[in-house]
Amino acid sequence: MSTHTQMKVAFHTLGCKVNHYETEAIKEAFVSRGADVVGEEEFADVYIINTCTVTNIADRKSRQFIRRAKRINEESLIVVTGCYAQVAADEIAEMPEVDLIVGNGRKAEICGLVLKKLAEKEPVRDQQADVLVLPRNELTYYEDMGRIDAGSDGMTRAYIKIQEGCDRFCSYCLIPFARGPVRSRQAADVVEEVRTLVSAGYREIVLTGINTALYGTEPGAEHSLSQLLTMLDELPTPENGDFRIRLSSLEPTVVDKDNVEEVIRHKRLCHHLHLSVQNGSDAVLKSMNRHYTRAEYLDIVKALRDYDADFGITTDIIVGFPGETEEDFRDTISIVKEAFFGKTHVFRYSPRRGTAGAKLKGAVPESIKKERAGILEEYAEETARAFRETIIGKEQLVLIEEEEDGYLTGYTDNYIKAYIKAPSDGESSSVAKAQLNESPVMDGQAPAAGEFCKVIPEELFRDGVKANLIS
Repeated sequence: MSTHTQMKVAFHTLGCKVNHYETEAIKEAFVSRGADVVGEEEFADVYIINTCTVTNIADRKSRQFIRRAKRINEESLIVVTGCYAQVAADEIAEMPEVDLIVGNGRKAEICGLVLKKLAEKEPVRDQQADVLVLPRNELTYYEDMGRIDAGSDGMTRAYIKIQEGCDRFCSYCLIPFARGPVRSRQAADVVEEVRTLVSAGYREIVLTGINTALYGTEPGAEHSLSQLLTMLDELPTPENGDFRIRLSSLEPTVVDKDNVEEVIRHKRLCHHLHLSVQNGSDAVLKSMNRHYTRAEYLDIVKALRDYDADFGITTDIIVGFPGETEEDFRDTISIVKEAFFGKTHVFRYSPRRGTAGAKLKGAVPESIKKERAGILEEYAEETARAFRETIIGKEQLVLIEEEEDGYLTGYTDNYIKAYIKAPSDGESSSVAKAQLNESPVMDGQAPAAGEFCKVIPEELFRDGVKANLIS
């Protein structure tokens, strides 16, 4: 094993944006100690697997990578963290490949724990895996993993974790057990991280959390989500161009029509929300312990579309929940059409041990789950195409991210992917670029990654729209 100043560390992350954010924080801790971060399939001294446990498939993928990493380097140190580690540490500890299991709430300690483990200079598998997992009732504080200064490396979008934990206890979900109760990050820390990332060149900041809508709802919290957004609105426009804010999601188990109307008025906030409906049937929603009805969900949709007719709404739906009938399924198909979703992520129900849903009767056969998922995906894609069609011919502001097959690509404010044919060499094009505050027109050059440009979508194309630069 090499010394820590030469140590090679590889990371593999499964699951949500919060997990990816936390991996970046862990990675920066290792880099600050002189470690060399390598790709997950490369030879490394240490492999850190940040796991997810939303589905049985996620658990299986975690185990598969643990075994694969050990095959790459039999002498490596294998560290498992994340939600699967939190709720199933005993199960993971039975794997002979694993050396260290660190639960949620202790991720900030991983770098120090690894260095200590390596310094002990003991043969890796001469002892059982160390398990450092706090019980749920001790996950009572927001774990500060420090500000992430991702730097200006050509990326345009940065994620900032603002919230931890969930207290909704939907009957299909293990996350409240894996992440603990609600804790919110100090608003001043969030604002400072936004300032740092924007100064480094990022133009879209995504605020994310385990249940973002719960930000500031715990006893003693100093700021609400709306107040945090106001603080971000009040930041001065940076010299290198303005930025926009996107919320990763809002939960209809938390917010209602009035809450949403308060949130969406903020000037830097993108006109897009991921609003997980999970099902279109009142009976199934009740069984899922979702705390809202179909009509209440559609009231939120109406509030968003009254504010902006082209407001982008994406969602998640579970098919095949115990007791789901054909009539329930038809209700789900109809809500996809009625809510006019820009994108729908369809999942087949996967029972999770320890949840209320796993004890319910009326299991839906896998063959029917598969059939319903396929049918719903067809309706969802048809609806998504129709939603994208609504912006054809309407001026849009796009943040350029990269080039794909000769097109500049990026996303509109309402989260539709735009494919923009870049001007060829020598072709003059007047491009309104780089700033949200009506910057001067720049002549004779195409926009680059990290710049805003105005476009007119002309037709549906691939998974988005083909658009022309305004000239």
